[in-house]
Amino acid sequence: MIKKQFTFFDIFLTLLAGIFFTFILLVFLMLFTAVSAGQLLHQLSSPLVFASIRISLQTSLIVVCLTFIFGFPVAYLLSLKTFKGKEFLDSLIDLPIVLPPLVSGLALLILFGGDGIIGKILGHWDIRIIFSQKGIICAQLFVSAPFFIKTVKESISAIPEEVIAASATLGASSFYTFRCLILPLSKNGILAGLAMTWTRAMGEFGATSMVAGCIPGQTETMTIGIYMNAMSGNLEAAVAVGIILIGFSFISLFILKIKFSRSYGYHY
Repeated sequence: MIKKQFTFFDIFLTLLAGIFFTFILLVFLMLFTAVSAGQLLHQLSSPLVFASIRISLQTSLIVVCLTFIFGFPVAYLLSLKTFKGKEFLDSLIDLPIVLPPLVSGLALLILFGGDGIIGKILGHWDIRIIFSQKGIICAQLFVSAPFFIKTVKESISAIPEEVIAASATLGASSFYTFRCLILPLSKNGILAGLAMTWTRAMGEFGATSMVAGCIPGQTETMTIGIYMNAMSGNLEAAVAVGIILIGFSFISLFILKIKFSRSYGYHY
């Protein structure tokens, strides 16, 4: 095996990369050193802080389930089927990703508000979306589901066309091909998409605050709690919730990366 020497250009790029990683580490280090362990435990025992964690976990897990149910068919159709308007629908899926969350929240607020089309219909059934946990779920689903759809779409598109064609040639039904071929081969993409959806839903703030408001113990998610506590001067509570949120996100992504490295035989 030929050992490659580091050139000046390699060293220069390594230096730039080191500066970037140092910046990221410093940001998180300042957060973790802002409060003591005793202060952290005290804040986590607060009913309001615990409620925000519970609400975020409940709503984000529901969003993950809904995303899989409704998002997988979208990814399947966009990756394997050809039809008119496909590019339009694909661009429509990208829109919530690039839009500012506040704009998404404003649109959802108009849609589900008392004067909105859906809001009026739901009002007849006494179903309230605005300023409720249902609103949190709608907002999180809108902004986070596209991450799952894009990831799974790329995963399904990576399956060789010859493999799918061979399944059809052998007389397998579309459902059999889907169950025994597409699902197993796109498993890693599905898991990655669900993890991204969950972490994105947990970290959603702009759209959620517009639709669900900031009612402590009812619609105050972790991100809303961080903002409200920081703005009111309760930095300890904001940092405590922020550390928990970072922990959830980092652990889920880290576990996923370890699983992928083992699946493909890579070692970090």
